Amino acid sequence: MSRDPRLKFIIVGASAAGLASAIALKAAGHNVLILERDPQLGGPDDILFDWGLEGELRANAVVGEGFTVYKYEGKADGRDYIGTNRWDPELLSEARGDFLQMRHRDLLRILSNAALREPSAPQNGRTATSKVTIRFGAEVVDADFDACSVTLRSGEVFQGDALIGADGATGFIRRRLLEEEGRPTDYVPKGLAVYSAIIPKSIAVKDREVSKLYQYPQKNMVSFSMGANRGAQAFLAGKEEDIVFWVYTPDTSQDGTWIKTAEKQIPDVLGQCDPLIKRLAALAGPATCVQMKNHYELESWVSQSGKVLALGEAAHPFPVISLHTYSIAIEDGAFIGKIFSHTRDPARIPEFLNAFEENRKPRCLHIDKSEMQHVDIMALPFGPMQAGRDAAMRANEAAGRNVMDVGEVHLQAMWDDMRMVFGYDPADDADDWWMSWGRLRDAPNAQKRAH
Repeated sequence: MSRDPRLKFIIVGASAAGLASAIALKAAGHNVLILERDPQLGGPDDILFDWGLEGELRANAVVGEGFTVYKYEGKADGRDYIGTNRWDPELLSEARGDFLQMRHRDLLRILSNAALREPSAPQNGRTATSKVTIRFGAEVVDADFDACSVTLRSGEVFQGDALIGADGATGFIRRRLLEEEGRPTDYVPKGLAVYSAIIPKSIAVKDREVSKLYQYPQKNMVSFSMGANRGAQAFLAGKEEDIVFWVYTPDTSQDGTWIKTAEKQIPDVLGQCDPLIKRLAALAGPATCVQMKNHYELESWVSQSGKVLALGEAAHPFPVISLHTYSIAIEDGAFIGKIFSHTRDPARIPEFLNAFEENRKPRCLHIDKSEMQHVDIMALPFGPMQAGRDAAMRANEAAGRNVMDVGEVHLQAMWDDMRMVFGYDPADDADDWWMSWGRLRDAPNAQKRAH
């Protein structure tokens, strides 16, 4: 019997990165099996628009227009407004999309449906017979990186041509890659915990102060509150327009999960804050609590066998409440699918996985560093640096400029990094690699580079 010419990818984790990779690999003509530990899905739009998902995305999102900035501690007579930053139309034009504010569960549902959807017609003669399968309740407990196989807790064994870890910063594949390199598999707490809660619109609109978040232009803005070692964000998300409420605080050492109720509730960890934050905390239901962490970096995202790749949060864990977590995860998926549209040769898998890392790693690590600086700047302790930050923002607001405009070096660097995120096309990047290197290598080097 002849070998199926399509490559078989096993993806561990039905995360945004895992599902985006499955969509792109299926479009490239390959078969994909996704193994997800949980029994169901947990709770960059230009790429997703290109995949035909624009209508469904917009139907499940609020279009963000920018953000307003306040002092977390407030002032004697209420909130302490600093200024507003609107997304640059030129920046959004370069990105060929909008800044969409969505619920995590809705994004995963849309990606999952797209991955499983049968194509209406063959595309490039390939996708009509390519398939994505998702197995829920499939916890991976062992893996053979040389044989490219995984073993589930049930005892089932699955083998593929390539194995992709998309199971997050604390997932199985990342841990095994760290162990392979002899690196620690734990993390260093940053000293801030992030509380997350949802306030249903039906409750929020009944509160006189909270209901103001539904008035234009604030309804299309993220409300940032900057404090000393503290902060908060509130914004409308999803077609229901519920309020997503985040608080970061030093007042707890608990490190929970996104699905486990926190031991302390938000009102217990607020510290001194403005009246709106207190009102939001009072209306919030059960919250989750996750520590912000400094993770040990992988020296290589590719295993020594050359057959296993970590991507998304498994490769480059971003800070909790990062602005770009989903867009970068989807970029990873788009890139891996695009480069594998150029081969069905199993012998070239190590070459292509290493090409993914070589092209994606500098960008991802730069944005990760920028995001961590963003958190640090927004939660500066009392002192000259905080006073300088606030003065620069207030001066921009008084001059009719965006608060992140030129005038303060750190703020401008953050804004420049945001432009870098929006102005990038992973498919073009992958094609550049193929035209410059991939298509020229008739005899690929399948040996993993030395660590």
